[in-house]
Amino acid sequence: MAYKKDQGRYVRMAAFWSLLLLLAYGCLGGFVILMDGLLVRMLGKEAARAWIDPFPLIQRFGPAQLVALTVLAAGGWAIHRALNRPRVADLLIETEGELRKVTWPSSHETISGTVAVAVTVVVMFVFLIVADLLLTYVLHKAMGVV
Repeated sequence: MAYKKDQGRYVRMAAFWSLLLLLAYGCLGGFVILMDGLLVRMLGKEAARAWIDPFPLIQRFGPAQLVALTVLAAGGWAIHRALNRPRVADLLIETEGELRKVTWPSSHETISGTVAVAVTVVVMFVFLIVADLLLTYVLHKAMGVV
């Protein structure tokens, strides 16, 4: 049973799935390539070849993918256990409580803020270009460069 099962549910789910997706990206990306190379060197090319080709989502399935999926499953279990430790769970529960107190902006406020930031960026961009061109011109005239 999970620690304080219903408290902090959303932030704990978000933390779990975010960490699991990050782990999956690492396991099914570079780790598979690393394991493929390692298995070819250790066992030979024939032993490291794919068992099922094509395989849904991961293109092929062989020893390297099996190791990566095993690491992913063990990592998912470890993440679940870590997030249900009392200290971590309390932190996530408090985080969700604080997020409930936040006054989120309306869509109109968000759009106005975005427009204000975009206009400020454009004005600063133009100002810096003009300042750069002006300083370049003044320095070229002062140094006698044509």
